[in-house]
Order: sequence, then C-alpha cells, then structure tokens
Amino acid sequence: MARKRILIPGVSSDAALGMIRQLVECGYEVIGADWQRLPLGLHSRHLRTVHPLPGLTDPGFGKNLVDLVRNARPDAFIPLGTATVAIASREAALLKNYTSFSIPEYDAYLAAFDKTRCSTECRKLGIPCPTAYSPEEAAGALKEGEEGVTLVVKPGTDMGMASGVEYVRHADRLQGIVSSCANRFGSVTIQEYIPGDASHMHTAVLLFDGHSELVAAFTTQKLRQWPTTGGITALSRSTDAYHLVEQVLPFFRKWQWKGAAEVEFKFDPRDGRYKVIEINPRFPAYLRFAMGCGLPLARLSAEISLADGGVAPLKYPSYAVGRKFVNPGLFLRTTLKEMRGSSNRFATLGKAVGSLSGTGQTFRGMLSDPLPVLGRLLLDLRNLRGHYRLRR
Repeated sequence: MARKRILIPGVSSDAALGMIRQLVECGYEVIGADWQRLPLGLHSRHLRTVHPLPGLTDPGFGKNLVDLVRNARPDAFIPLGTATVAIASREAALLKNYTSFSIPEYDAYLAAFDKTRCSTECRKLGIPCPTAYSPEEAAGALKEGEEGVTLVVKPGTDMGMASGVEYVRHADRLQGIVSSCANRFGSVTIQEYIPGDASHMHTAVLLFDGHSELVAAFTTQKLRQWPTTGGITALSRSTDAYHLVEQVLPFFRKWQWKGAAEVEFKFDPRDGRYKVIEINPRFPAYLRFAMGCGLPLARLSAEISLADGGVAPLKYPSYAVGRKFVNPGLFLRTTLKEMRGSSNRFATLGKAVGSLSGTGQTFRGMLSDPLPVLGRLLLDLRNLRGHYRLRR
C-alpha cells in the first residue's frame, strides 16, 4: 500500500523540521517546498527533494504555491507559516480540488490576523485583553498620565519578530511613531502596556478538527524572549494551564475554527488576569517543543486533514509538563544584551547558562537532523557578512 503524501512548505524552518520528522516516523511521505535557499543545497534527511518557491514577498509566490499543489496533488497539505496559511485559506475553494487540508476559513483567519479586529472580537466575547486606543484617545491618555503611562504602538497585523513594535511614554512622540508604523506596515494598533517581564508571558497552542472540535492543546510559560521587551520565545517551559485554553475557546467557537492556532497571553499583576495579546492563525515556531514533550501534533494534523469525520480528542495535558525549550540563537541574543547592561557580566553569564538546565532535548532534536540546522547557520553567517559589508 502506497504511503500517504503530505506537502509542507517552508521546510527549513524549525517548526517544519519537527513536523517532518514525526510524519515520517508515522509512515507518511513528506513533499518539501521552500522559499529559502540553504547553502550547499542542504535539507532534511527525511526529504528526497525540496521544490523551490519564490520569496515570500514575490508577487508570484501565491500562484507558485497553488501551482505546486495542483501539480503534486498530495494527499494532504499542511501550511505552517502565516503567509502560506493565508494563501491556502484564500484559495481553499480551488485547492480542495487537488488535496485535503484543515485550516480556518478566510474570514476566521482575518478575525485573528487583524490585531485590531481580534482584540475587538475578544472584548465582545468577554475575553480579557489590553485596553485599545484610537490615536486621539492615546494622545489624551499620555498627556493625562504624564510619566506614569506607557502605550504600545504596533502593526495591525502579524509581522513576526515583534517588527514595528514601539513603546511610547510621551505624547509629543506619538504622532510620529503612529505615522511611521502606518506608512511602513499599512495599519496600526495602539494598546496599553502591561507591566512584567518574559515570565509573565504565556502561550496556548490549539488544534481543531474539521468539525471545529478541539483535539489537542499545549500551554507554555516564556522564560526569555527576543526582543526582550516582547517577541519570539527564546526559552520556555511546558505548563498545565487549561484555564488559558478555556478562556479563549469562545473566540474559536464563534469562528468555527479549523486547524491550528497560537494564543499569546500576558499576566497582568494589576488585576490578576491573563490578557490576550494576540491570536496567530497558525502553528508557532516552537512547534517542535510540543512534540518533544509527547504531544503528536504532526500526526494529528495529518489525520485531521485526511479524515472525513472528526478525530478523537486527546485528554489535557497529553504531554510532559515542566520540560524546557530553547531557541539557541535567540537565547544567545538575550544573554548578550543582558551582559552589555550588567555590572557583573560573568555572574550574568553564569545565571544564563544555568537557566539552560533541562534543555538537552532541544539540542538532541537538532542533532537528529543536522543538515538544515547547519544550512541555516551558514545562511545567517552569509547574511551577517553581507550586512557588515554594506555598513563599510
């Protein structure tokens, strides 16, 4: 009997590498595609070949992705990143002629992707989230609060890596920052700043079947993030926090969600509530962490995409609680920043190294499929070299 074929785009990403490994272990054949060209043609040992795609910002990216699905006709298609989920959701009526998948409908996708709309939806449903401001309201709040108020100005949609996020404390700087953000990203969201470091940040990864029933959930607490003011997970631990899942289920029920989503929360010490910072209509970059803790999200994603009916839900938590995950590159950045601002750099370094205790599983996972990891490292070095050449 022929193996079921699963198409995954963006196969050099850490999320994809974890998914590929588990799918192959479960007996699937993975078809890879990527817009990133790793040096020396390096790619996962689990892939026979990687179909090239144009860059994410290329006008022809969407057409090329749809053409690949049409030509390859995989049994299932699992897009992982924001851009590929958006294209698949928008072109779902066409793609379903060639493959099977489970992703949110386009209106549902936009309800999460548009941050202003998302926070409005959450407030309507009684889900705690930061206070939102119009530019006029924000200016008034800053003037009235003087030195005691901080606001967050950020793009109205997910740009990744906390791109475009600015913290404003003075009214005379607000208009310039808002205008710059709007010109650069097309939309702006202004929210209150919730105090607290990385440990106040929590996440929930949710997976729904084709009938919008919750099949699996995974929760974490961030310990380090990059940028340090708020961004991607650099160090985290798995948690047992089903109350976070329950808190956001009304949003997903309203939109009859299908497929994956990640929710970011921040604990507000002022009122003791966990507030939704954003909902991302996709799996997170740390997807490998959930699977390393024993939650078979790759297998479940394939089964959901291929199933005619529902998939049996897993009891929460169906994974090891208290395990740690590290993104080595981002962890290094956070450590270097801490050392630059420290009066005792050796003590700061020692504390950072100590926090790595229990992260061995992350490195073992990387070593099990080292070529794409090496390829990304070589690509980063090449880009860094080009950056410094431009600065000369």
